[in-house]
Amino acid sequence: MYKPKFTETPSLSYHLSDIERVRFRIERMLIMPKHEQWLRREAFVRTAYSSTMVENNTIPEQEMEDAARLSPMAAIPKERIEVANYGRSLEFVDFISDSEIAADESAIRQIHWLLMKGINDTKLKPGQYRIEPNWIEYQGMKVYEPPFHVDIPILMRELSVWLREDTGTNPVLKAGVAHAYLVAIHPFADGNGRAARLLATLLLQKSGYGFRKLLSLDVYYQRNRDKYIQALSQSLGQKFSQDIDLTAWLEFFTFSISIQGALLEDRLTDWRIMVEKYHKDLAPLGLNDRQVDGLIYAARIGYIGRKDYCEITHVSPLTATRDLSQMVQKGILSPEGGGRSRRYKYTWPEKASEKKGAQPSLL
Repeated sequence: MYKPKFTETPSLSYHLSDIERVRFRIERMLIMPKHEQWLRREAFVRTAYSSTMVENNTIPEQEMEDAARLSPMAAIPKERIEVANYGRSLEFVDFISDSEIAADESAIRQIHWLLMKGINDTKLKPGQYRIEPNWIEYQGMKVYEPPFHVDIPILMRELSVWLREDTGTNPVLKAGVAHAYLVAIHPFADGNGRAARLLATLLLQKSGYGFRKLLSLDVYYQRNRDKYIQALSQSLGQKFSQDIDLTAWLEFFTFSISIQGALLEDRLTDWRIMVEKYHKDLAPLGLNDRQVDGLIYAARIGYIGRKDYCEITHVSPLTATRDLSQMVQKGILSPEGGGRSRRYKYTWPEKASEKKGAQPSLL
């Protein structure tokens, strides 16, 4: 069975302790379920885009921002097949993380199958191990040589046994080890980094470190791409070995969770402050709870359409039209366009800010 090698340095111990503190606070933070669904969808989209952008830096940052602000029911654009595939893989990870299905070799291959499905490249074999030599390139140079392809089945089997049977490793460190070692084996022709990041997410969520599925480590990796690659390279070296020391990588991995966890806590706190303020300030206007929810959603992206209102409040189109018309009459929303393309711009804060201060920050 595979046995990882690393040293629990003071830095590593500090990050683990910090993760426990942040996790404790976030798990106990009160957020309305429907609002948590919105925030989870936003984290989901950012994760799908960011992980893809680690390898494909041609995707504009603004495209990700625009997609993250869409309706909670909106799908990732089909033309971004790699991003859409990552989204489907992440849905699979979310599903099995809440089930008794093991995070093992079969799960890894299924994740890869979902990642590569439908991509027009004959060299890619979704869910199948590579059958020829491979290597990792960075800035046009070969920087890492994985194991020979004939050794992959036994190496993956050993990793799978460790994932199933190991109970002594800290769950956070176990996720980090699995991430790095899957990259080290590099079992597939392409998509190894994305599969490794999804495997780490799966292990974190299964062990209670999913941070309510609102944490996106991939955003940190994408925005600190060079540091991410450097940390992996420092541990993996230039050629595959089962004796690699993963300490440097695990220090980076735990630091990234600590940082993203702290940012998530700040954003959730800001969200709660905003929601409470809106409920308090809008109460004198005689709005019902679903109208306030609609306005919170509109404040988040700047506008709301009737279809969006129906989706987030679960009302009929007729009720949505009546609710939106009432808010227009009260001067809270301003209609733009006509027919099915009509949307309602959020205008209330612009008027209220003159008397009550600036609009609270949004997630």
